[in-house]
Amino acid sequence: MPEKKEINMNEEKLKRLADKLSRHFWDRPCRIPVIWNGRLKRSMGRFLFQAEGEQRKPLRIELSKHAAAFINREIFVAVLLHELCHYHLFIAGKPFADHHPLFEKELRRVGAISTNQVQIPQKGYELFCQKCQRTLGLRKRINTQRYRSACCRAPILKKEKWIGRFHYDGQILKKSKVQFKDQ
Repeated sequence: MPEKKEINMNEEKLKRLADKLSRHFWDRPCRIPVIWNGRLKRSMGRFLFQAEGEQRKPLRIELSKHAAAFINREIFVAVLLHELCHYHLFIAGKPFADHHPLFEKELRRVGAISTNQVQIPQKGYELFCQKCQRTLGLRKRINTQRYRSACCRAPILKKEKWIGRFHYDGQILKKSKVQFKDQ
């Protein structure tokens, strides 16, 4: 993996970057807020819109603060471009759903990341028998007070563990026109 470059958490700079990318690839500004969301743990970002009958209105783009701890600037820009593809196809009245052929074509055009191409680790727990220390498995959530081990009928101990690992093959923006300046 390339050297990790820090991601600036300033929302004003985030909005300016989104606007700059929008003007570069779509020749129009990004007219919705682009914000950080500390609650997004499983996805890196999302495009939100409101639909009432035939009326559709874009609301905002949210990017994960949790994912920003694991990814570098290159992947971050690729995720932002992915969400901007959703936005610009949406306002153009074209299909903007993940995996739609038109959406995937647009992702390739701008050099954005495809859905689930990069995985981030999830917090989980490794379970042990308190008496014999036997490993009982992994769980994302468990209340150990309600259960006993099958081997010794002893209380269960849990140890925090990151499930999965960050995976990136270094090929996301290979064909993109986006250039990174070292600061």
